[in-house]
Amino acid sequence: MTNLRRFAVLLTLPIATWAADPALLKLVMPDAKVIAGIQVDQTKNSLFGQYILSHMQVDDAGFKSFIAQTGFDPRRDVREIMVASNWESNSAASRWLVMARGAFDLGKIATAAHGTGISTTNFQGVNILVHSSSAKPDVENAVAFFDSTYAVMGDLASVEAAIGRQKSGAVPGNQLLSKVNDLSSKNDFWFATLVPVSEFADAMPDPNLSGAMKGNLLAAINEASGGIRFGDMVNISAEATTRSEKDAQALVDVVKFVAGMVQLNRQNNAAAGQVATLLDTLDCKAAGNVTTLSLAIPELQLEQMLEMMRQQSRQATKKPALPQGN
Repeated sequence: MTNLRRFAVLLTLPIATWAADPALLKLVMPDAKVIAGIQVDQTKNSLFGQYILSHMQVDDAGFKSFIAQTGFDPRRDVREIMVASNWESNSAASRWLVMARGAFDLGKIATAAHGTGISTTNFQGVNILVHSSSAKPDVENAVAFFDSTYAVMGDLASVEAAIGRQKSGAVPGNQLLSKVNDLSSKNDFWFATLVPVSEFADAMPDPNLSGAMKGNLLAAINEASGGIRFGDMVNISAEATTRSEKDAQALVDVVKFVAGMVQLNRQNNAAAGQVATLLDTLDCKAAGNVTTLSLAIPELQLEQMLEMMRQQSRQATKKPALPQGN
């Protein structure tokens, strides 16, 4: 994996409340249909964030080498991440951006990029690191650093456009931004999309999940948003705008049906029992063509469930003992 690709992966690691940084929002393309963000510092300071970090085992030699060469450790140096796309799927007009606020050692990063097939270009006074993979030599991906605090990554055209927006001083304009400001002020992780949920099906790695997302119920969701707030209680909320009031109520009925099935099996399965307990605070309702969902989970209980899942995963991957000879 090249340093540029590794940096791309690191920027998007889930490591996240304050409202979204205006400097990052300014970089978002005006036709963005999908925006998500995470306040890294806030998440790392929560008990759940500390639990996740304590269980991260980063032993990959390439990762360690990358940190040594660039001086950049995402577990320490990332403050906030935002992802945006105009989601023109299967189209040459599709654009994406990852924007980050953190601490970047520009000298080390430039040195690490030298001699690795990464070229440097300049656009409006900002240096851009450009790389094309051998699989898609015609697709140029890029990373640009405005200074040691802000970085943007995406396809080259989108990065150059983001630099132009940053330099122009213009007020960001996007129909999602008002929703983003509200979501990001209440959550550590948040997302908002104007894309029907069914359009994300082809991006799912699991064919069963992909098929489910193409079903009539999820196809009825035209817009969605939500977020997670970490703390002693982990608060999860979501909102879905559907095609009609009937679709909104049908979505509520399905959520409650699934929750009820889990509750019925809580005595027969340890995992189902844990999930059922977490669902005790589930609130799902419809108002017009909008379905809302909220769930409050004690942080300690969430840790216990994750620990149980980790133990079950380890047991499932253990090789059976070889039979001993007579």
